[in-house]
Amino acid sequence: MMKHSSAALVLGLLLAGGPLGAQTGPTFLHRAFGDAPGGEQPLLGPQAPGFSLMVAGREFEVRRTGQPHTAALTLEGIPVRFEARHEREAGIDLYRIRHAPGSEPRGEQVRFEWRFPEAYNESMTFDTGALQGQPLYLPDGKVPDNQFTNWGSLFYNREANLAVGAELDGAEPSRHARRGHNRFTRSSTLQLMTITGNPELEIILFAYRPRDPRFWWAEWYQSRSGRDPDIPSNFFPILAPRELSWQAGEQQIVSVIPGPRDQGRKMELVLIDDLRGRTVSRVPFRYELPATHVAVKVGEWRSSLHRLMVVPAGEAVDAQTNDLNRKLCNVIVRPSRPGAAVLFVAPTDAWLAYATNGGHDYHGWRTGYDGSVGYAPTVMSSRQRRLNNFFYSLYERYADIHHFRYLDELAARDKFGIAYATQDDVARGRVRLEDYRLVLLGNHCEFTTLECYRRFSEYLGKGGGVMIHGGDSFAALVEYLPSLAEPRYLWQRGHIWAHLSDQPSDFRAPGLLPPDAPPDAPVLNPTAGDAIDYLNPFHSSVGYWIPGSRAVIANTTHPVARGLNLKLGDEVPGPWGGEVDFTYEPRAWDILVRSDRAAPEGREFGIDAYDPTPLHRVGLAVHRNERLAMLCGENFPNILKEDRHTLFRELYRRTLHYLLERGPAGPALPAASRQGDTTVEWERPVRIGALRYELPEFIDFADRDWHRKPAPYAHYVVEGSVDGERWTVLADRRHGPWRGVKTDIFEPAEVRYLRFAGSFSNGRPFRIRNVQAFAPR
Repeated sequence: MMKHSSAALVLGLLLAGGPLGAQTGPTFLHRAFGDAPGGEQPLLGPQAPGFSLMVAGREFEVRRTGQPHTAALTLEGIPVRFEARHEREAGIDLYRIRHAPGSEPRGEQVRFEWRFPEAYNESMTFDTGALQGQPLYLPDGKVPDNQFTNWGSLFYNREANLAVGAELDGAEPSRHARRGHNRFTRSSTLQLMTITGNPELEIILFAYRPRDPRFWWAEWYQSRSGRDPDIPSNFFPILAPRELSWQAGEQQIVSVIPGPRDQGRKMELVLIDDLRGRTVSRVPFRYELPATHVAVKVGEWRSSLHRLMVVPAGEAVDAQTNDLNRKLCNVIVRPSRPGAAVLFVAPTDAWLAYATNGGHDYHGWRTGYDGSVGYAPTVMSSRQRRLNNFFYSLYERYADIHHFRYLDELAARDKFGIAYATQDDVARGRVRLEDYRLVLLGNHCEFTTLECYRRFSEYLGKGGGVMIHGGDSFAALVEYLPSLAEPRYLWQRGHIWAHLSDQPSDFRAPGLLPPDAPPDAPVLNPTAGDAIDYLNPFHSSVGYWIPGSRAVIANTTHPVARGLNLKLGDEVPGPWGGEVDFTYEPRAWDILVRSDRAAPEGREFGIDAYDPTPLHRVGLAVHRNERLAMLCGENFPNILKEDRHTLFRELYRRTLHYLLERGPAGPALPAASRQGDTTVEWERPVRIGALRYELPEFIDFADRDWHRKPAPYAHYVVEGSVDGERWTVLADRRHGPWRGVKTDIFEPAEVRYLRFAGSFSNGRPFRIRNVQAFAPR
């Protein structure tokens, strides 16, 4: 079988016996009911896709009956007879095809085929309690690898505002459906199979023009919910905030899709500051079908995480209680203007990725790490088989609230300002990282867009401070379709090079210590392994905390740990666990907390590889060149939750303050009098505390596959001298794949001369550009 779509397309053309595209010839429905004047029945009009229905490889013979909406369908030589009936229900045209009286219930193959022109590129499939949405084809012309369209799937032509589908009741559908797309003819096919043997068989072809194009699928599932026992009672209402980030003064929209019998019911949208447990607003509204759009005027609410829920009008709500049996969703209120020292960036690309299509652990939004697509304005998260959520958010990982609340308390106690934003805010420039001294990236920020990736890389390169949390940070690249500003689908483009779990068995992972090192062994000679050309901006990859292992102190001299009367090997108590980040190039890191023992790290599912080398895991580490720290183990919020975990909480507090106080650079100094490819000279000695300069970017972001492969890099040291004779190392960047703009912050030094000694991995002559010096802070 051919890997992609051409074989399916050719077969579809042969079976259909006609051209591919919009409806160009009479179908059996046309022969049964005639043409529909004025677009009254859009499935019979020119904007409908092509389709055909065959039984035992034969087309129906159609005979009109005396009833205007009923036709008889027969097959020559086969004692199976059907009747087709047209009905119109709540604006939806239904064409019901059932066994006719006297039809023999024998098993014959049924093959239904859709033939879609390119304007049909949206689908929705109800699967095990949740909705799965995918385009029929991607910008690269491929079919999404997790497209499971079948009987019951809906398809949408946005240009014509026309939704169509084919439902199967009373018979078993084939679990395999043949799908294809041809980028040359710009058309897609879908072939569906079943069998005629069940006398209760009913095929329902349907079409309608949605009243709400944003939620074009809503009317069909509302109409089905009263008759389909597989649509659970708590499927509705569905919550859908137009944006995950709000700002004071904006008028935001929260869409609510109610159940079919809720028309006119009086409700209230309740907004709660989830960090303080306070209700900030209640907005009254009435349910309207198919979708209700509740306008919310965002007040002068503080920047925070907010929870939204819908309750009957007047119902009492305890803002301190998080009832997971309610429909909940989250939004972030971002700051109106910069002013805080710390910015918390919520991992909303991960919230959306894990919520797409009901949550990928349950419903499979991906079958691999390349080409899978999920519906981004997703319906609800069923990740734990619960229909209580709209976004992944905190309420399937609801322990994350302890991290938010700890930071809120810490900021108040230590008197620093903290604001909150989303990855989308960063990607779209609605919040500038450069306006903050330190950025905290939320727990398990696995996914990133290109725009968010570049802004974080540039911020770090200019001396910005970042603290990442949990594990798997920026491991996978995603792209919103059709655009970042209109995030209808989330397309997973694949892991960012070099993801440890993708590598073959002989790929050496970074090692901190010998496998049998005791808990009090210092980290003196870590090994880099084979990951030296990676692209992750946080110099990390993903693994898992070793179940049952303790976290122990690995460094007592670093400013974060100094003065706490600690010894190497002292335990940092708490329920450590979950995914962690591995430090690539560990010689560039100060490892402060590690696991007390080593164990092998497995590869991801589907990778035929295994490395038995025991490895230690990182609990807390601070980078030596960047203002960068990692706190590892997804379960860390449950350690912060308990006041008795005083050592962990103090280490967190000290790490945050260390990054805050270490930067940014001071005022810029006058330009040097002379600058060469690797040297800089001033007329007289200057006192400096930081340097900024440019290396080649090396990464070709115009290449759609830039994230899949290594890129050249630099290794070098920066030295300073007053007299040109005696030199002092100001920055050692021999460990790390350095590219683009870089900033070194160091102890104040008196220099007149600078020299950069290093090399590029591609063998070209080493050079730097645009060196700028800064005074000490």
